[in-house]
Amino acid sequence: MTNYNSILFSKAGVILLLCFFVCVQILSAQNLVPNNGFEEFSHCPGSHSQHPAEFRAVSWTSATNGTPDLFNRCSVGEADVPHNWAGVSEAYEGGGYAGIYLWTDYLNYREYLQCQLTSPLIKDSTYIIEFHYRLSSYSMYAVNQIGLHFADSLVKIKTDKVVRISPAVLVRKDSVLTPNTGLWESIHHEYKATGGERFVMIGNFMDDFETKSYRLQFIPVQQVMLKAASYYYIDNVLVEPKYTREKAIVSDLAPEFVGEDVVVNKTYVLKNINFEFNSYKLSYASTETLDQLVLWLEKHPKLHLVLGGHTDDVGSDQFNLTLSKNRARTVAGYLVGHGIDKTRITHNGFGEQRPLLEETTEVARKINRRVEVKFLD
Repeated sequence: MTNYNSILFSKAGVILLLCFFVCVQILSAQNLVPNNGFEEFSHCPGSHSQHPAEFRAVSWTSATNGTPDLFNRCSVGEADVPHNWAGVSEAYEGGGYAGIYLWTDYLNYREYLQCQLTSPLIKDSTYIIEFHYRLSSYSMYAVNQIGLHFADSLVKIKTDKVVRISPAVLVRKDSVLTPNTGLWESIHHEYKATGGERFVMIGNFMDDFETKSYRLQFIPVQQVMLKAASYYYIDNVLVEPKYTREKAIVSDLAPEFVGEDVVVNKTYVLKNINFEFNSYKLSYASTETLDQLVLWLEKHPKLHLVLGGHTDDVGSDQFNLTLSKNRARTVAGYLVGHGIDKTRITHNGFGEQRPLLEETTEVARKINRRVEVKFLD
């Protein structure tokens, strides 16, 4: 006799299992922007581009006849990092970045970066939009705005003029010149998808009349192509579902330090503390969180802190242990260098001994590479 209850239970189990895997795939989605830091290329750049096809960052193209540029440490020419034809700048993170004109005095000339997302945006879902930009040090002008646009199809316009559309994200400053001009600046925005957006495009979508420009004073002309122009570096472009598996895991197992509602004797992960590969040299992106930590410690002078460095499972146990100790010591050194009394700080490293997630996936490894902090009375 057939046991129908068993069959029904088995079918239900299969359905639940399938739902579990689908949910895990959705929740484990990461950045939808391929080659988001412009680290991958078909040819190492030698100098500035003179044709759109010369921009050879993998997955990225020019959206118009404008000519974006690629910069990377591999270059032995004028497209090097940090020293290149447009100025001097380390990457926000890694060893590469792109560069585009946001304004020139040549009748609305513009350049735009474009790439296809790894999957279309889902209607009514919320996404975190983020990218980093920096005025090149040889630019004689700064401007007050930059934007990011989503499109359903590839944009290819046979002109090098301004593209007049309303971007999904627009940063428009009241003042062109700010204390952050010439430093890496960040855009962070939440976006509710209309559904089906497949391409992302970055640039200045306003014409010369709507764009405020300011000539930087007391700076000699060092690059003739930038004497009447505003040229910006672009790095680390992020389009990510707001709710991801990674964020949920970190929130559950070790919440991030955000500078408020801190509980004594509780362990927090310091967000966005990154180092160069197999190194304990801090990336530029780490300074935002560390500066926030410095300010918080200045407001709570009686508290001490314990820093703990952790690595993933790649490499030998001894190498990872030493690396984690050095990374924790580097963070401690940054705090001391910014005025925090060294007697308030204890630091140690644990290598790969204390993973938050015991998996060998790239998601797990990213989660496990971290610096933690605990505050003590």
